Order: sequence, then structure tokens, then C-alpha cells
Amino acid sequence: MDPVLNRSGEKTKRTFSPVYLAILSGILLIILSVNGLLEINRTKKGFYSLLEREGTVLVQHFERNVQETLSSFQEVEDTPGNELTSSLTGAFFGLEESAAEYLLDAAHRIDQVEGEKPLGPSDLQSFARQHGIASVEIYDSSGKLLKSWPPQPAFKERNPMLRELIEGKRPVWIDLDGGLLPEKGPGYWFSIAISRKVTPGIIALYLNDQQMKRLFRQFAIQRAISDIGLREGIYFVSVLDASFNTLASSDPALIGRDEENPFLKSSLQTKAPLSRLYRTETGEEILEIAKPFSLNNVPAGLIRIGFSPKEIYPVLGQIKKNVAFSILIFLFLGVTAVTLIWINQNRHVKRMEELEDRVRLTERLSSLGHLAAGVAHEIRNPLNAIGMGIQRLRREFVPEEAARKEEFLSFTEVIHREVRRVNGIIEQFLGLSRPFQLDLRLSPLQELLKNLVVLFQEEASSRDLRLQTEWNSDLPSLKIDAEKLTQALVNIMKNGMEAMKPGGVLRIEAHPMKDRVEVAISDSGSGIPADQIGKIFNYYYTTKEKGAGLGLPIAHRIIEAHGGQMEVESRPGSGTKVTVTLPV
Repeated sequence: MDPVLNRSGEKTKRTFSPVYLAILSGILLIILSVNGLLEINRTKKGFYSLLEREGTVLVQHFERNVQETLSSFQEVEDTPGNELTSSLTGAFFGLEESAAEYLLDAAHRIDQVEGEKPLGPSDLQSFARQHGIASVEIYDSSGKLLKSWPPQPAFKERNPMLRELIEGKRPVWIDLDGGLLPEKGPGYWFSIAISRKVTPGIIALYLNDQQMKRLFRQFAIQRAISDIGLREGIYFVSVLDASFNTLASSDPALIGRDEENPFLKSSLQTKAPLSRLYRTETGEEILEIAKPFSLNNVPAGLIRIGFSPKEIYPVLGQIKKNVAFSILIFLFLGVTAVTLIWINQNRHVKRMEELEDRVRLTERLSSLGHLAAGVAHEIRNPLNAIGMGIQRLRREFVPEEAARKEEFLSFTEVIHREVRRVNGIIEQFLGLSRPFQLDLRLSPLQELLKNLVVLFQEEASSRDLRLQTEWNSDLPSLKIDAEKLTQALVNIMKNGMEAMKPGGVLRIEAHPMKDRVEVAISDSGSGIPADQIGKIFNYYYTTKEKGAGLGLPIAHRIIEAHGGQMEVESRPGSGTKVTVTLPV
């Protein structure tokens, strides 16, 4: 709130303004917000620390499994190719079934793609390299070789696998340990063939011993990282070799992919687990823990675990809500406390201003009292003599000539009127010097307002002004001094009428409220400038040529003596409204 104007027109600055309240509230909000953000960050860091510890334990567990698997499988890899399946016992039992399912899936995939779009030699070559297959062959329904990679001549002698598929004796042929295939050359010992579903024909896949061993190792490592169920929140688990090629992963799409990056390079060069926080291409946040593993004291690769912190989002969301709620509560309490202090302090400031105004008013009235006594003694008697002299002149010394007679009467009337005006000013002056002695009686406010309208109706008509009234018939009776209150309202109405030009409207309204009555007197005059509205209650302040500047101050004093309030609203060019509030 801006500084207010007291009755002397001077600015009174409050010791504690709403600007300070806003600043304190802003500081309090900043402190609470920073504390809330720190609390959220502490919770988030604590959650990530728990994930890192859990990831470290899981990585160590997977490290033991992978090391044991690779150590055991190293002995199996020394077995000749056509004896490998007989060596897959114990921990590696069932790997050939996994390999068969893998190759069956690859064969069906070739069948599906070939049915949609014919594959060329380069397509078959790319597919074979991707799946670690030595040879791919596609036959028609009669057993004729249509296409293959590497290119092969059409054989006259069909092997038993193809004959049984052509004759429809079985839909799938799997040879796990059939030995060498003479027509394929040395080293081919694993073959699989299926009857096509999209179009009639046969698809056959062949693996050599090295490819089969690599496939078995992949499934063995895959089993090593899948021996325990992955809890919700683990995004992936992967095993990489020393060249950062993915050997096994919980996401099959990552197998065989090269994952080299600076973080993995740093992880391979250390012994302790390292962690990082990054976002995927889809924008998902991932916490990754990587730890190297060795085989025979030689670095063999990395084990990676990625956690998705999605499960913390609901917790963080609830924490954010709690923090926001706490901020609002503490902010409300803080602002309320500061506001109460501000209200209490301003109440004291206002009380002090009122006391200062009363002291100044008392001093002024005391001075006016002494001055009024001297003025009354020195001026009233001469004024009375002048007044009586003018009356005698008008009665006994009127010229006989008509022209001079009219001029004489007009001139003496002006003198007599000005004497009365000076006498009225002296009476008002003396009224200010005396303390009010209100004769309070229960009086109907409606009758008082009706008398005011009757009193001013003739003057309004002579000035070409209109009077408008609006009040209810149930206006309560008030304990007032009717004569003094009438004097106050008369002063207000006179000011309104004198501020208007012909055609103006003076409006009188009265409305009962809960514990008070409001009487509003508004005019359609030129209004009061904003820089002067704070001075209208100052004694002797006036904008009229012949005004004494005592009407509104006297009215204000009378209304305050009744325990009421007086407020003035005005805009230049829009008129002025004076609202008088009286207690019931």
C-alpha cells in the first residue's frame, strides 16, 4: 500500500508496508523450495545408491557363474566336433536342444522372408553371417536346389534328410551328431532342414564344428546369466567379450552387437564396478553397472546390468506432492504470522496517526478559540452597526429618482449580503473553537433526508439542477443530533451543487447495512484532482473564490463525533461522491 495522506495533507509512511511482506514471503518461499529440492535430490541419490549396491551384488553373482561356465566349457571346446554332443552333460545338458530351437527359428525366418520377397545370394550371405551359419540351401518340392550360399552344384544323389522331407515322412530333420557330410566337405557335422510353409520346398542349414561350439558357448553363457529370475526394474543383463561384442543378453536383439564406448573401455581397464546414468534413444533413463571378468587371470570381457529407475517415479512424485504441500503449509503459516504482525503494527501506526491528528486539531482549535474570541469582540459589534446602518439607509435615505433608487437599493443589498456572509464566517469560526455538545436522540433518518430535499429543492430549481433520491422505507432510526447532522449534510450538498453547471444531477442515496447505514451524496460536477483530494479536510482549504474552506472540515468533525466515517471518491470530469457511514 502506498503512503497515505493525513488530514494536514502530509504523507505518513508506514513502518511496515506490504512490499516488505511480499519480500519476506518470497524469501520464505525460496528457502522452502530450495529445501524441498534438496530433499528430493537426496531421496533420488539414495535410491540410485541402493540400485548401485544391488547391481554390484548381482554383477558379482553373474561373474562367478560366467567364470565357472567358461572354465567348464573350455574343456568341452577341446572335444572334436563330431563328439561334442556326447560331452554336453551336467551343467551343459540340453544345450543342443537350445541350438536346435535357435536354428529352427532361423530356418522359419528365411522361409517367411523368402515368401515375401525372393532372396539373392547376398541376402543369404548376410543372413548366414548374422546367425553364425556355415551354409544355407533352398530346394523346391522335388528336391532341386534353387539357391544357396555358398553356391553349390545340384547333387544327383540326395541325402536321406532331403528324401524323407520330400516324401513327407517328417516336417523337420535334425542331425545333431550325424558326423561329416561328404558332399559338404570336412568339418560339417550339424545340419537341420524343414519343409517350407509359405511355398512348397525345403530349407536346409549347416554348421561346422567351430560355429557349433560358439553357439553352444553363447547358450551356456546365456544360461549363466538367466539362472535367477530378473526382478522388476532390471532393464538388461549382458555379457561382452574383450572386443565388446555381446556374447549373451537378456535382450536377444543385443546378441552379436558391438557395444564399444568410452564407459565400457574404462570399465574393462578397472577391477571395481563402474556405474553411469544415461538415456536411451527413446529417452528412457538407465542406470548401468559394469564390471570386468577374467579367465585364467586374463581379462575376458564385461558383465553389464542396466536398471530402469521407473519404480522410483511414483515415490518421487509422492515426495514432490508432500514437499509442495509442506511448502504451502509453512508458507501459509509464515505469511499469516507476518501479516498478523503487519496488521497489528499498522493498527498501532494508525492509532498513533489519529492521536497525532487529535493533538494537532486540539492545538489548532485552542488557537482558533483564542483568535475567535478576539475576532468576535473586535468585528461582530462593528458588523452589527454596519448592518443596522445599512437597514436605516434602505429605510430612510432612499433617493426619489427611480434610476438612482434602483442603483441605491442594489448597492446596499450587496453590502448587506456581504456583511451577513462575514458574520456567517465568524459564526463558523466560533463553532470550530467550541467543543461539540451533541444532543443525541433517537431520530428517524428518513425524515431528516426528506427535510434536506425540501430545503434544497428551491435552490436546485433556481440553478437548473435536478435532485434524485433513492432509499428504502425501512431505514432505521438512529441516535443522532439531528440539527448537527443536518448541518453536516447541508455543507456536503452545498459543495456538490456549487461544483455543478446547469443541467447537473445531485443524487442522495441511503442503504441500511448490517450494523450501519450508508448515506451517499454524489454530484455530476467537474470532480477533484487527485493531488488535491487529500487536502479537502484541511481547514481553510478551498477552490472556490468566496469559500472559507470550513464546510467539509466541520461536516467531517460532526460525523466523527457521531462515531461515523466520511469517505470521498472523485475523478476529474466524472463528479464526486461523498459517503457518510453512521453506526446503528
